[in-house]
Formats: sequence, structure tokens, C-alpha cells
Amino acid sequence: MGADAQYGNLVSRLLLADQWENQHVVTLPAPPARVAVMKLLSRTLLRSRIDGVEIKAPIFIIGTPRCGSTMLQDLLSAHPAIGYFTHAMGSFVDPTLYRAVDWMSRHSGLSVRGERYLKDSVFVDTYSPSEAMRFWLEQLQLDPYALTWPRRRIADFQPEQIDSIRRTIRYVLACFNGGRGMRFLNKSPALLTEVLLLQDIFPDARFIHLVRDGRMVANSLLKLNQRQREQDLKVDHPLFRAKPFIPYPRVPGLEQAIAQYGVDDLRVTATVWDSSVKLVDEFRPHLPHFHQLRYEDFVAAPRTELAALLEFCGLDMPDASHRVFHDKLGQVGVVAHQNQYSGFDVVETIAGGSLRRYGYID
Repeated sequence: MGADAQYGNLVSRLLLADQWENQHVVTLPAPPARVAVMKLLSRTLLRSRIDGVEIKAPIFIIGTPRCGSTMLQDLLSAHPAIGYFTHAMGSFVDPTLYRAVDWMSRHSGLSVRGERYLKDSVFVDTYSPSEAMRFWLEQLQLDPYALTWPRRRIADFQPEQIDSIRRTIRYVLACFNGGRGMRFLNKSPALLTEVLLLQDIFPDARFIHLVRDGRMVANSLLKLNQRQREQDLKVDHPLFRAKPFIPYPRVPGLEQAIAQYGVDDLRVTATVWDSSVKLVDEFRPHLPHFHQLRYEDFVAAPRTELAALLEFCGLDMPDASHRVFHDKLGQVGVVAHQNQYSGFDVVETIAGGSLRRYGYID
């Protein structure tokens, strides 16, 4: 990764090379010296204010990993009315530092860009959208080692805990046009099981369920787990020295499937996909604002599907002056590399009913 990374300047290479090489879905904290610099900037030149910043109808993309949600997140994040956690923000615990962190990434050249550690032809930089996995784990008190997470609702949290979540997101939004009229967007497959809790916290939330052919997803999840394990060993992450991070959503049946087949088995990932779509089907009647989209339909007719999606979100189609947005839209469906998938019969045996319901098999 390091050889292919593009740094904004020499200072960026000196300060960010180690962090870039040690990418992880649960972001490592920034070194103390960098935190101290950002604190100084936040107290002087780049003070962050959230007075008047409101969280209106936040947008959550839900689905399994490898369903195309990164592509959709990347496109929607280019919309001029969207704000989001950036990769740079993810390294800092204190949200009052976000404005300084974001400004330095975008305007001072303190940035790096390259292919992410999953080696899947997805390129990220310091100010591209992040899943903010560490934030959600800490704020929702999710155990990264547990393979089963208890179902909880807002009543299981103290008011100050919920206030902390909302306050942090307001600081995120404040980095985009001062937060005026901005909409928060997040994509994190880990939140798939927490949808009803998110609905409690944000009653006007918009949920976009992105579905992809489970036979493709099940195969791709195996590769994801392999890459994640390699990165765990390389990074020597303090959270995952004893146990590797398993990058599958904590859906019903995951723990039992891993115990029966092992984590690197197609039957496990087929179970993950099947259980994921069934879980969202269970949640759906409780979500006032819900939009479902098949990945295959989106890449086949991106402009048509995007128009419906933006209408659902209450967002206008950006005009031609927003070139980044339209350039990304033009890249939807462009294949960077071909994957070799197999074991379709195994996936169909486990998830045949769901595959049929979503139109993937007859």
C-alpha cells in the first residue's frame, strides 16, 4: 500500500505514512503529538461551533459487507448537501477537533490517497467517507469480540449517552458548510443489527437497504475475512492481538454457524447473507422511511435508480456544476477487476428462499 500511496506533501508523508500502512476498520488513534496540534488549532484558528446545527433526517445505508454499499456511499457523499465522518476524523476521539482535522486534510495538503488495505480497487483518502466503526462500537457499547450482540432499544441507554451520539454527529455536520442545511450520511455494515436502535435515536431517519446477489456476497465475504486477518497481524492492533476481528455482521445464527463450520467456510457467509436480508425484512414494518435497492438494478440503470433514491431522501439532483458527483455517477458499474466465484450450489442450498424472493434465482 505504501508504495502506491499519494501524499499531499512531504510533511504528509512524514506524519501519515505509519497511519496509512496501519489502516484498520477500527481506526487506530492518532499519535499524541498530532492530537496536541489539532487541539491548539481548535482553540485558536479553527474553533468548531455547533450552535444551530441540526440533525435532520439522517441517512443510513444498511446491508452486508461487499454488497456495493461503499460505492453508493462514495456517490452520495459527493452530494453538496451531505456530511459524513471522514477517515481523518476517525483517528480522533474528541469531536471538537473535527473541524481542525478536516480543514487540515482538505486545505493544507495533510492528506494521503491510495487503495485501501482490502486490495479491492477501492481508493480512499483522508477526507473520503468512513464507516466510523470505532465511534459506533464505543457509543453503542458493542463488543467487537462477541459474535452475538444483544438487541437493545433507546430505553437501554442513559439520556447523556444518546446526547453524546447526537452531539458528535452535529460536530461532523459542522465541518460541511457550517452544518447549515446539511444531511448526515453513514454506511457501516456493523449497524445492520442496530437498525431499530437507530430508528429510536433518529425518528426521522432514512434507511436505504442495498441488496446484492447472495452468491456473490458470500464468496466475497470469505476474501474480506482473509484480508482482515492479514491486516490484523500486520497492524498489531491493540484490540485484536489476542483475537482477530471477524468482519461479518452479528446477525442471528452467526455464532452457531462459525462454531459448526469455521469462519472461513462458504456455509457461514451464506448464512450471514441469508440472515441479514431476513433481519431487515423483520425490521422493515417498523421503519417509516425505508427504501430498498438491488445492487444489480442500480448498476444497470444508475440514473433512474438514483433519481428515485434522491427523491426518497428528499435531496435534489445536483446540477452539472457539481462535477465530482456526476463523475462518480458515471463510474457506477465500471468493473476494476473480475472476481472468480464458486460454490453457488452451496449458497443456494442455505439461502435459496431469500435468493428467490429477491429475484436472484427462479
